[in-house]
Amino acid sequence: MKLSSALILAPFVLLASAAPNPNTDGLVIKEKIAAVGAREVSPVDLHARAPVTGTVNADGVRYRRCERTSCEAVGQYNNGQSITINCRVRGETVNGWPWWDRLSNDYYISDAYVTWSGGVPDEC
Repeated sequence: MKLSSALILAPFVLLASAAPNPNTDGLVIKEKIAAVGAREVSPVDLHARAPVTGTVNADGVRYRRCERTSCEAVGQYNNGQSITINCRVRGETVNGWPWWDRLSNDYYISDAYVTWSGGVPDEC
């Protein structure tokens, strides 16, 4: 039986056309990366990722291992001291306010004693 060369080569032609092309596939990936990098980021997206600076507004405010006054107090801040807040959580109510700030050192301080600057901390 005699087979034509086109019939014998057909599977290889199909494979070659399905194979990735590093020149064009790399370009597509670069275009996607550029599109993601150029995407407009809303202020909400930025604020969701950025820590907020706070100022302690009383003397001897203790920071703790968790968001309750029954948790161990690890240290304290004084009036006017600057702190970095990563996010905030609901915890024990202090002075009528249930929010606690999670600090950059992974401890908590009652938000009742903190004034924020540069935005509102996100919920953890």
